[in-house]
Amino acid sequence: MGKALLAFVLLLQAADDKAAVDTALKNFNKAVANPSPAARATALLELSKTPHDRTLKVISKYLMSDVTDVRVAAAKSMIEFGDWKKIVTPTLANALQSNEKDAKVQMAILDAIGKLADPASMQTVHGNFRDADTRVAKSAIGAAGAMRQKESMDALIELQSDVQKWLKNKQSGPYRDEKGQPGDENACKTRLEDVQKTIIKAFQDITKERWATANEWEIWWGKKKATFEIPKDDKKDSK
Repeated sequence: MGKALLAFVLLLQAADDKAAVDTALKNFNKAVANPSPAARATALLELSKTPHDRTLKVISKYLMSDVTDVRVAAAKSMIEFGDWKKIVTPTLANALQSNEKDAKVQMAILDAIGKLADPASMQTVHGNFRDADTRVAKSAIGAAGAMRQKESMDALIELQSDVQKWLKNKQSGPYRDEKGQPGDENACKTRLEDVQKTIIKAFQDITKERWATANEWEIWWGKKKATFEIPKDDKKDSK
């Protein structure tokens, strides 16, 4: 009797889920027909509130179609699909490549990757630390901080070493401005210092330590690397 009741309850839940998804998709199809990009972006974000295989399939398509604001919304929507990481992780990695000429979309994708925190994305994240567009590079560094993986520390320390070398030698490194230009010496210095600040923020997010300079982090990591373990995030644990 107990098993029969459980089966009946599960059947009702499945029916409710199907009805909810059907309604969400119906509403989406109506809203996405709006000629306004803002309306279509809102439609995607609304659809993501009903995470399901079917809604994920629909949202994924918009990562590589429509205008920038709509693709950005699609990337943000993927954050709601944490239970589908095996699908979402490679989908976002592919979309990152497909949007290589659109920094705003790439930034949104990297932000989503960071928040989903799938270790399988580390290679993608680390591989964008030196993207020519500083905005994308900083988003990748921020994603590493959000993911909080020990393996990211060495990659960030290596990047920091390069940034300090470029600053010392008054070089631009791989980074360019939004127009793809290195700019003058002062512009290069400002960009690199901004990247360095982002690296330090990532260090702090990963370790929960508060060191504030490149030299302090290099010394600290040299002492702690062998025994370091990722500390708990009190804010997340309290939720």
